[in-house]
Amino acid sequence: MSMSGVQASAFQAAGGFPPSASYLLFVGFTVAISFLWGAWAIWSCYRGWATGNLDRSVAAPSVIRILLLCMILTAFVLS
Repeated sequence: MSMSGVQASAFQAAGGFPPSASYLLFVGFTVAISFLWGAWAIWSCYRGWATGNLDRSVAAPSVIRILLLCMILTAFVLS
């Protein structure tokens, strides 16, 4: 549901920025958080694999799942 012209002008008057800027803030925040989580999860898999606590047969599919999850989330948020 989109805002009417009156609602958009009231939003901009009260907030000082257009509604599209808040949408971009939400999308940017969501993508940044998901990429930070993905980097942390991949780093954790690498540390487990490098120290021998995680087998390669578990680490590789986990990294692939993490990358796919980040790509799917990004596609959903940006569409």
